[in-house]
Amino acid sequence: MERRLGALPASAEFLRRLDVAGIIDELCPVRDVAHLTHGHVIEVLVANRLSSPTSMVRVGNWARTWAVEEVFGVEPELLNDDRLARALDAVAPHLEEITGSIGCEAAPLLR
Repeated sequence: MERRLGALPASAEFLRRLDVAGIIDELCPVRDVAHLTHGHVIEVLVANRLSSPTSMVRVGNWARTWAVEEVFGVEPELLNDDRLARALDAVAPHLEEITGSIGCEAAPLLR
């Protein structure tokens, strides 16, 4: 199956440089049985917003047509709206810490 690539590799590289998943996972850990961390889910959501914004119930479909699994290592089937909502609920109480930490990571990259 052919998938769209677009700017996903550039988005993934920038998100990794900012350590988005690492920062989120440190502040919002998941149980050991989780297939994805909250950080991985949020990275994919950011990539969705940057490449082809869609509603939460359609993110899984977007991930199937775009090269999300190849670029982010996330299986599209795991991106259902319940999983996305759990990740968003987990990060909500930590938004200030997350944005501050990501901002600190971004500052040297912008020089």
